[in-house]
Amino acid sequence: MFASIFTFEIRYWLRQPMVWIFMLVNITMFAWAAASDDLTIGGSFGNIYKNAPFVIQNQYGVWTIFALLMTTAFVQNAALRDFTYNSHQLVFSSPIRKIDYLAGRFFGSFCVALIPFLGISIGILLGTLIGKMTGATDADRYGPVVWSAHLNAFLTFAVGNTFISGTFIFMLAALSRSTVVAFVGAVLLLVAQAVAGNLLRDLDNEKLVAYFDALGFGPFGLVTKYWTVADKNTRSVSLLNGDMGINRLIWFGVGLLWLAITYSRFSFAERTAKPTRMGWFGRRKKAARPTDDLPADAAGVGVFGAVNPLPPVRVQTSAGVQWAQAWRIARTDFWGISKGVAFLVILLAGLLNMGFSLRFADQSYGLYSYPVTYQVIQTIQGTMGIFLFAIIIFYSGDLIWKERDADLAQIYDSMPHRNWSVFVGKLLAMTGVVFVVQLLCIVAGLLAQTLKGYTAYDLRQYIVEMGVISMLRLIPIIVLSMLIHTLVNNKYVAFFAVVVILIMNAYIWSPLDVQSNLVQFNASPDYTYSDMNGWGPYVAAIAWFRAYWLLFTVLLGVVAVLFWVRGKDTTWRSRWQQARQASAGLNARVALGTLVAWLAVGGFLFYNTQVLNPYVTSKVQEKRQVAYEKTYKKFENRPQPRITDVAYTIDLYPAERELAVQGRYQLTNHTNVPIDSLHIVLPNRMTYALTLPGAQRVLNDSVHQYQIYRLARPLAPGDSIQLSWTVQHRAKGIENEIAFVQQVNQNGSFFNNADVSPQIGYQKEGEISGKNDRKEYDLPERARMLKLQRTCTDACMNTYIGGNADWVNVKTTISTSPDQIAVAPGSLRKEWTGSDKQGRPRRYFSYALDHPSLNFYSFISAQFEVDRTKWNGIDVEVYYDKKHAYNVRNMSESIKQSLAYYTEHFGPYRHKQARIIEFPRYASFAQAFPGTMPYSESIGFIAKIDPETDIDMVKYVVAHEMGHQWWAHQVIGAEMQGATLLSETMAQYSALMVMQKAYGRDRMKRFLGYESDNYLQARGSESEKEVPLETVENQGYIHYRKGSLVMFNLKEFIGETAVNTALRDLVNTYAYRLPPYPTSYALVDRLRTQTPDSLQSTIRDLFEQITIYDNRATTATAKKRNDGQYDVTVTVQTAKLRADSLGRETPLPLNDLIDVGVYGKPADGKKIGKLLAIRRTRMKKPSGTFTFTVKEPPYEAGVDPLSYLADRIPTDNLKKVQ
Repeated sequence: MFASIFTFEIRYWLRQPMVWIFMLVNITMFAWAAASDDLTIGGSFGNIYKNAPFVIQNQYGVWTIFALLMTTAFVQNAALRDFTYNSHQLVFSSPIRKIDYLAGRFFGSFCVALIPFLGISIGILLGTLIGKMTGATDADRYGPVVWSAHLNAFLTFAVGNTFISGTFIFMLAALSRSTVVAFVGAVLLLVAQAVAGNLLRDLDNEKLVAYFDALGFGPFGLVTKYWTVADKNTRSVSLLNGDMGINRLIWFGVGLLWLAITYSRFSFAERTAKPTRMGWFGRRKKAARPTDDLPADAAGVGVFGAVNPLPPVRVQTSAGVQWAQAWRIARTDFWGISKGVAFLVILLAGLLNMGFSLRFADQSYGLYSYPVTYQVIQTIQGTMGIFLFAIIIFYSGDLIWKERDADLAQIYDSMPHRNWSVFVGKLLAMTGVVFVVQLLCIVAGLLAQTLKGYTAYDLRQYIVEMGVISMLRLIPIIVLSMLIHTLVNNKYVAFFAVVVILIMNAYIWSPLDVQSNLVQFNASPDYTYSDMNGWGPYVAAIAWFRAYWLLFTVLLGVVAVLFWVRGKDTTWRSRWQQARQASAGLNARVALGTLVAWLAVGGFLFYNTQVLNPYVTSKVQEKRQVAYEKTYKKFENRPQPRITDVAYTIDLYPAERELAVQGRYQLTNHTNVPIDSLHIVLPNRMTYALTLPGAQRVLNDSVHQYQIYRLARPLAPGDSIQLSWTVQHRAKGIENEIAFVQQVNQNGSFFNNADVSPQIGYQKEGEISGKNDRKEYDLPERARMLKLQRTCTDACMNTYIGGNADWVNVKTTISTSPDQIAVAPGSLRKEWTGSDKQGRPRRYFSYALDHPSLNFYSFISAQFEVDRTKWNGIDVEVYYDKKHAYNVRNMSESIKQSLAYYTEHFGPYRHKQARIIEFPRYASFAQAFPGTMPYSESIGFIAKIDPETDIDMVKYVVAHEMGHQWWAHQVIGAEMQGATLLSETMAQYSALMVMQKAYGRDRMKRFLGYESDNYLQARGSESEKEVPLETVENQGYIHYRKGSLVMFNLKEFIGETAVNTALRDLVNTYAYRLPPYPTSYALVDRLRTQTPDSLQSTIRDLFEQITIYDNRATTATAKKRNDGQYDVTVTVQTAKLRADSLGRETPLPLNDLIDVGVYGKPADGKKIGKLLAIRRTRMKKPSGTFTFTVKEPPYEAGVDPLSYLADRIPTDNLKKVQ
């Protein structure tokens, strides 16, 4: 019997178009992703093949999330089909065994649910073929077909997740006999997945994810976490692979348990026919007591009374009556949803998931920030979004089908109501449900802030964000879903159609190069709320675009009303005739009025976004960059004068978002040949005018902002000329995407010299840099940086940040509104108030640099509070928003500690002030300019640091930026490989030393562990090639993350004094030096000089090669001695590997000094215990056993206890002591 039911289920589904529609969608999407770069799924970029095993498995994994709806449709239909068609009495009364019935239905639907997944592999294979044959993608972007990768992906994710989710959903559907409950089950699986993702954000919880994550993404991420490009191109994860195998085994077992529960609790009994009935999960419920008494009407009492004439019935059809009907429908459906168990379960699941997210919100390096309101709202929207979409998609469809599902449609449709009143009623009900969810989210956000001890609530922000902006974004989705369910006369196909349309709307426009918010459904300009500047420049754009899409939503609603399903005849011919008949009267007036208003608003926005503020799409910008390079690349090495002196007069009008700059360059010919022409690249988004006495403009390319001036008399070597310019920016009307926000806004304008000043000479930063993009446009290969040269001439004449200038003097007069403070480079020479030419009150500041500096500086204006102190005559200042005073004192102290360490070990500080200046979170970084360090409000200013347990990232980032006052702003590398070793890596080392001095050496382990983790992960995302630190090509994961490990390692081996001696010599030799600029050899050679002969190989391993270790602790035991001390024995294994640019590894002979150590148990609230003992030993064999005697109880022991070696799997270096 099982075989019959199983085969029937298969045959049934193979006749349904839904299976093949799902499969066709999968084939199309994944063929598209494999054939081109317009759609990216699964992490194919750079050197990772588009059909790499890792990519294939990742694509399967990602798609199982979207396939949950598909799995739910198949499995719950199999469980409920007999109940849906009222055939269950016949089936249950037949001689069929329960095991055969349930197993046949489940495994039949399970096998069918796997069929669409085959479309992923078919699509990848087809897309690979298309990409190669058509030349849409270079053939070298594809690797060989690895069939085992397809098999592993299919087994681990398609089979695994379909079985796990299918058994759970089948259990819920079979026992509850409810589609809604099955849908809730799918949502609960998403909740579990989201919770697992939140837990994974902290390194300390990684292993937990291997067991908790039902869908397997966590263990897949753990197994592949440190895979290199070579690994991703050749390897896939099998069912028996490490954490993935454990996870799949556990959850397969759970799936079998769910099937067992289904079998044990499922009953063939008709629930309403028995004195006792089964609950959802088999719990016996008491039936109503039988009674012999009949109701009065059934007994005939009062039925046959005197016959009186019936009163006349008058049908009221006025607008008031229709609105009353709509309101009654809204109330009925609102409470029907709100009181439903399924809705409450989804809501509770969403709130629980949100609670987890708020618990782990905004962690960086395992740290927390103060829960400011915008951060809480971001977390709520990020975690509740999926649940709101689930509620909208399901319940909007469920409301449309409610009467038909209950077989009440004919009665309901015969009632005297208009279609629009039913539609509006259901729309109001859905809107009300969503609004209640938003209110609950606000309450949850306030509660989360309170529980974290934060009481600076911003109710206005909650109301505007959650109650206004979010609602205006969600209402069009509600109406769209209702429209699709109206037009598509199949409930499940309609569900799928809604999901597909929303996904396509999210991803289809970029490949089509359509960026207009007037075209992308429900789009409006991206915006960022800032505590400093509120909604700032975004308010008008948000309001107008929301009005535009709200009017369009009304039109969608009119279409839904016209095609509303009413009556038995639901064919398209009948509905079209019905729509034509209904398209007169009120519907026509509403449609016409709304259409006129929509076109008017659209026309206004079109004028603003296409005429007043035209924008350039991504593809057009790419083509412009190609044309720029092909046209002007020939001028790249043309001799040009250098900027030596700069003067600015800047007028900033924050409220109007207006900026006017008058500037003057002193340009000097530092070359050995006369210069006959000046090449100038102008800043974008500006109107400009240039004055160059005695010169004629011979080229004015307004598209590429490129101008050429021919000098009347060639500029001789050593001679100078002046270039004057004016640039202006004023915000006008509504933009498609609000531009220049960081630079000019109402409170917190922050722009640098490149934003407002012309650049001299061809600027290669304007070229396309991506390797694959350059191939697409037939551009030659472009090295990220020039090859490192030991003896260089012309190649060392420019710094890596630009060739406009060497060291410049800067003077600035800047004016702003009276309530703001403006800060420019250098010391404040004068401050005064006055009025401009229009009589507007102004506040003026005059600044000048105290020492020639890089042509790289910024200007900031905002309503600041200022914390001022001094350190050895240097002004230490922190400019901050009054709402963010939490870490101001810490920042100030970090500046002082940095000045103390750096001046002692590296050399004098060359400015009279050291400023940190807060700017709005339109960007999230800290940056170093001469004497000034802008710092985003979203990082250090709201960080919540426990100095006893946390890594003090506020102190660290300030120390890093202060380090740049020596490393970049005194010693700057030449424009070639290794340049950022001299700046970023040295700033990392400097900050590490400040941290070590403040907190001790042992506290560095956790920070270095994160640095190691980030470095090892990023290797697998390398877009071109990994290089040794000595030849780093501005790759952050190398010069920041690996740089920290390398420098701490070197300091441990040769000593802090030796490292600092080399660095001081480097500063003494190259600080503020004119070209030629130093290369990384200048640093590495000095470090080599300070390194003993016995450790010279360390320099090679750390700087000149990519060296990876594979260390692990295998056993750790302890025995307590009679004197109270402990003898600890630890066995370790170690291996040394050399990696190439793609991560392919070759074993190296082992002859290295490696630390072995013992930790005590962490104190309460701390994550790392005290380092009880450490020993440095030369390892020549792959394993060794070491014994320590410690005074305190040991907790962990192992190899590389401070985590400064780049280790393939750093988590196995320590082992719990037994």
